Amino acid sequence: MSNNRLEILKHTLIQNHLDAFLISDPFAISYYYDIEFDPNERIWLMIVQPDQQPILIANELFVFEQPEGTKVHWIKDGDSIVDCLESSGFLSSSSPSLTIGVDKSMIAGWLMPLMEAFPQITWQLAGDIVDNQRAIKSSEELTALKEVANITDRSIARLIEEVIPYGPSEIEACEALKKIFVEEGANGGLSFEPIIAYGANGADPHHVPDHTLPHLGDSVIIDVGCRHNFYCSDMTRTVYYEQPSQEALTIYQTVKRAQELGFEAVSVGQPLSQVDLAGRNYISQAGYGQYFTHRIGHFIGRQCHEKGDVSSVNDQLIQNGNAFSIEPGIYLPGNTAVRIEDIFIVHDGKAERLNNYSHELQIISPKK
Repeated sequence: MSNNRLEILKHTLIQNHLDAFLISDPFAISYYYDIEFDPNERIWLMIVQPDQQPILIANELFVFEQPEGTKVHWIKDGDSIVDCLESSGFLSSSSPSLTIGVDKSMIAGWLMPLMEAFPQITWQLAGDIVDNQRAIKSSEELTALKEVANITDRSIARLIEEVIPYGPSEIEACEALKKIFVEEGANGGLSFEPIIAYGANGADPHHVPDHTLPHLGDSVIIDVGCRHNFYCSDMTRTVYYEQPSQEALTIYQTVKRAQELGFEAVSVGQPLSQVDLAGRNYISQAGYGQYFTHRIGHFIGRQCHEKGDVSSVNDQLIQNGNAFSIEPGIYLPGNTAVRIEDIFIVHDGKAERLNNYSHELQIISPKK
């Protein structure tokens, strides 16, 4: 990976009059270095200064290859955050007055001791610097998102064709899906725990799969994602276990059309809110507005949910390089639900749909 991302970050620090920036979000550090692991509670910190080599502060238990052009300062369990910054040579009690940015992931248990130890420093929340950079995907990142979307297309097709017809419980279907993801080539695990919800369970958009079995006529919401080469997928389809009710069919077609309208509303230079409103207004006009209870989409990349949302109140302008979901839904409590979700990338002024698995209504015939 090119260090061009770091050079852009350094230039942005100058523009924002920051003397340094502390990054504690592991996914943000991964964005700059392709080093990825879960540090748990241990200190894992990136220090960026406009005119200096970056510093990675890492516990000696961590294993990774030292990046070229970056200093790695190794620490031990028990070293405090203050000790770490002092022993790295970055800060001391005699440091001059500086303005240092921190990201939104910096925990109070680290920031408060730093504020007490270095009262001459002005600490500034500056996470948008990284988030805004990550929101504009490079061509290589867009290719990575296409690859992981293709894996998800193949995996959801196999789940619907090979697993669901046999009537597994929600949990059993999720376990089968995890194996399918690996077989289809996903090398980074899940982007989130899968949601498979039968019938009334689907009316909870974040239902935790349980031992529920499908019944004839049930909707089957399948909301799944995997990770591959650092990037995430997120996709939802709704199918039916035998013949659904007439109302369920109406709801399905309403959600399907709402997503199409959201897609058609994507245009560079226009606000993200118009994407949400295009789908939301259609659902409202169909009489189901009160049952569409969430924003229509979210940004995606190295994390399934990155900074940036596609909601009726976000007037941020769409840019080439954005990647986000469009996922309208209708949720009738105690009854049924539909959600349809794809990931879209924006380039050359318009949106491209990454998920190509069918949107046509599917009725599954149970198999013994």
